[in-house]
Amino acid sequence: MSFLNYIKNSFPRVLAVDTEFRFKDESKTIIDEVVCVVFQDIFNPKDVFKVWTAGQKFSKNPFEFRDCLLVPFVATAEAQSFLTLFWGTPNNVWDVFVENSRLYKTFRSGKGALNLLTTANHYEIPEVMTKEQKDYERDLIITNKTYDNKLKEQILDYCLKDVDLTRRVFLKQVEDIEKKNHLQTEDQYYTELTQILFRGISQCHVSKIERAGIPIDYPKVKLFKDNWDHVELQLIKKYNKQINCFDEFGTLKYEKFVDLVKRNNVYDKWERTFKSGKLRTDKKYIEKFLYLDDFKTYKVIKDLMNITRLAIFNPSPDGKLRCSWNMFGTETGRCSPSSSQNIFGGSKWQRAFIKPSWGSCLVYLDYEQQELAIAGYLSGDKKLIEAYNSGCGYMQTAKWLGMVPEYATKETHPEERDQVKILFFALNYGAGPRYVAQNLGITLLKANHVLTRFKQLYKVYVSWIAGVLKSVAMTNRITTRLGWQRHSNGSFKLDKDGKAKSIRNTLLNFPMQGNGSDILRQAIIKLHEANFEVVAPVHDAVLVQIPLGDHEARIKEAQNIMVEASAFVIGGPIRVGKEVIYSNWQQKEKDQKFFNEIFNEISTYCKNGIQPTPNLV
Repeated sequence: MSFLNYIKNSFPRVLAVDTEFRFKDESKTIIDEVVCVVFQDIFNPKDVFKVWTAGQKFSKNPFEFRDCLLVPFVATAEAQSFLTLFWGTPNNVWDVFVENSRLYKTFRSGKGALNLLTTANHYEIPEVMTKEQKDYERDLIITNKTYDNKLKEQILDYCLKDVDLTRRVFLKQVEDIEKKNHLQTEDQYYTELTQILFRGISQCHVSKIERAGIPIDYPKVKLFKDNWDHVELQLIKKYNKQINCFDEFGTLKYEKFVDLVKRNNVYDKWERTFKSGKLRTDKKYIEKFLYLDDFKTYKVIKDLMNITRLAIFNPSPDGKLRCSWNMFGTETGRCSPSSSQNIFGGSKWQRAFIKPSWGSCLVYLDYEQQELAIAGYLSGDKKLIEAYNSGCGYMQTAKWLGMVPEYATKETHPEERDQVKILFFALNYGAGPRYVAQNLGITLLKANHVLTRFKQLYKVYVSWIAGVLKSVAMTNRITTRLGWQRHSNGSFKLDKDGKAKSIRNTLLNFPMQGNGSDILRQAIIKLHEANFEVVAPVHDAVLVQIPLGDHEARIKEAQNIMVEASAFVIGGPIRVGKEVIYSNWQQKEKDQKFFNEIFNEISTYCKNGIQPTPNLV
């Protein structure tokens, strides 16, 4: 039996599907109207079912597809279309896009055949339409509000072409997966299919998150939008007094920047551009020196200048912030926003705009020390698991290394705890003694000694990760417990400038971040099944909105669900912390201070009604 036959025998029908729709607003996250839906039987391509839905606020489910396998190209679009039509969420989904990314988005280039046309070309499937033709047909759908019979047939025919192309790509993809992953037995077919369906259904749950949106303090956002242009330079002026690097228009003056670098005694350490030999002023180079107060201030000023470009100031008509979420947007499968309208993508002070809807609270549920826990459970390092189960793995490690007394806590010895975090970072990301020496402020000799003792303490984990690297070297592939994978295609990947970079560090942390991503996907699915409103995924956490009343019991239930999700994926429980938000989300002191400072300036401006005069020097 082939993998394709196994799939065919597992479902009453296997259907390729595509929808055509219009978005509600510029955020392109909420569908305003579904124009049509087309289904095609994968194994009987003449069996086609077309549904015209334009002009209908409610459309009856054309047939019971819950037990069928649906095969879309990017399942989030189809899932949201079904929700818009009140058809419900399908039970079995194979997302061709996600599986294509899994197969061909390698560490080496970060590129692959990712859209439908290029994927078809990759599999040498004859072209049914050009990109220009697709764009023309999409324009017909977007620009028209009424449709005559001729236009309806044209759009349905266009949609069917996409469906048929998806069908043919799927057939090739199944063969490709069987060959690449060396599938031969029914048990292997079952495991592979189960993992693919897990990823497919997780895409459907993303569409629910996108529809929910993040509740915000809309009046405060509007106040900010209306007045920011008037107070921006005032704030820049205030901070610029400390470093004197910018002119009256907020433009960086290079000579003054050089003086700033020299005053902080880091001139000889600063990286230069290759062509001109000038000091680099890029964000990533500034961040290397954020331990110095002047460069913290410099970063604040640059952030202030970039605020006007932040899309958080474009909420949807219902007053919620929305963006598209790509649940497989990184090499390790971590969730990332696929649009710039992401309040979690910028500085943390922005999160103070987040405010629960009336009669509800928001709960930020995060996996505590997730990477440390995953490392322990996957490697089977009992010492590492013991450290994690102590309540604070970093502090327990500090005690075992003799860095702190037995009575120490993270409150009494925060510096030592942070030092141990650096050691874990060095281990998980392949950094060596030099990194440890620089970040701990110790000699290279002492750093080497500390790192050696650290590796001896967790020797089982060190041995396990070495085995992972050897396995990748032999197979050119690394995989999570639930099947997300990347192919290495050698020892290097290309950065955005086309330069080769070692993938060793990425491989070292792939098991932690990749399995962490699977845990989060599993948690979101189970939270939705328990009728929780998930409004945002945030790395190793979720933001959930819960009605007031029995919210304390519901919060505990949500925590238990997330703990169970971690145990399901990696075989051991990870603790879940909580932060309950009843009003505007209070941030850490420095971020909240910055937020308050902005609104103090706005308040002053509104009170005086006088536009400030730009004068920064």
